[in-house]
Amino acid sequence: MTDVRRIAYETLLMVEEGKGTNTLTKDVLDKYSYLDVRDRGLLKRLIEGVTERRISIDHVLDQFSTVKVKKMKKQVRTLLRMGVYQLLYMDKMEDHAAIFETVRIAKKTKGAAMSGFVNAVLRAVSKNIDDIVWPAEEDGVIKYLSVKYSCPEWIVEKLISEQGRDKAEDVLALSVSVRPVTARVNLSVTTVEDVISSGKASASDICDIAVSLSDHDDIASLSIVSKGDVVIQDIASMLVCLAAGIRESDTVLDLCAAPGGKSLHAADIATKGHVYAFDVSSARASRIEENANRCGFTNITVKTMDATQHDTGLEGFADVVIADVPCSGLGVMGRKNDIKYSITPGQIEELAALQKKILENAATYVRDGGTLIFSTCTCSEAENQGNVRFLTGKCGLEPVGFYDILPERLRDDTAKEGYIQLYGKDRATDGFFIARFTK
Repeated sequence: MTDVRRIAYETLLMVEEGKGTNTLTKDVLDKYSYLDVRDRGLLKRLIEGVTERRISIDHVLDQFSTVKVKKMKKQVRTLLRMGVYQLLYMDKMEDHAAIFETVRIAKKTKGAAMSGFVNAVLRAVSKNIDDIVWPAEEDGVIKYLSVKYSCPEWIVEKLISEQGRDKAEDVLALSVSVRPVTARVNLSVTTVEDVISSGKASASDICDIAVSLSDHDDIASLSIVSKGDVVIQDIASMLVCLAAGIRESDTVLDLCAAPGGKSLHAADIATKGHVYAFDVSSARASRIEENANRCGFTNITVKTMDATQHDTGLEGFADVVIADVPCSGLGVMGRKNDIKYSITPGQIEELAALQKKILENAATYVRDGGTLIFSTCTCSEAENQGNVRFLTGKCGLEPVGFYDILPERLRDDTAKEGYIQLYGKDRATDGFFIARFTK
């Protein structure tokens, strides 16, 4: 019998070593694809949930353990985090089962002495769960929000200083909330009505080309996904091609294209035009080709290219250039739940500089009168509004409003000025930034 919790424990140890949760989770679920839906769900939730709630869990552990979390051996720390996560955040899990299963793994991996310590700490948490002392807002909003939403204090402080308290909390709340899995309907091959009538998806109340796939265990195996009727994509990402105003005969250049969601969307609109999808990684470029073939698009050319390197042959080449640049990902911390622990302030500065190199090149690839659409999945001023100033200043582009193009629920007055920052309020979208310019 497969020991699901033991697998989760061993995977979380790899996360401790700095390996990405998303990739690890996918690899583990692929390896143990024979597990039933319940076990797959438990495995996925333990890996992602323990990572997501690490700061909140550690706050609790430091109240009940004689050894502080930072001084624990990583094996013990990981086991205790797993146990506390189940006690605090899995309502259907009985406390005695959570404790017993965690202690069982401790015995197998660290011996009787350590299992006794794990048992004592978890029982103390369970017994006093209603008396846990959480930070109070009046004692400091940074600490309060950091522990409440399990996010490093420097990120909380950055979000508040740049976005204000309420919008910062929208981003933080999104990072620990359960999100629907959305997909965009490929209108070249099917209709929204036919996708919904298949019984595999439900309609979106936000965007009329989107559907929800949230009730399925293995999304990739759904027939509507494998046949290319839909492409898994967040609604915020769908807005990029909508805001760009792509026409059916346009030449579109997608500079940082992998895994290809925006390229496929552009191809779905520019049915008499052509899309050129570039990415710096040959492996990721191959993934774009696979997705294009699955969806039946023949109007896409995929190429490996470093977008930071200027290509004179592309100057004035495209009617629409899409630059969804590499970013800090602060708007998708809920989908990439380890990113908040690995990103640093210095890396954000480096990313902003990298983005400017790409955007400066992108501006030259737009034909006169054409469109540059710039986007990120973050809420960082340097990476978003800072780049808007760069594009209008040094690159000489002009902002173009797109307020009326947006779904009604997502409209904001800034879209009239050519940009929009989405914060993930009410879990409607990822945290995302989109800006449109003309040359």
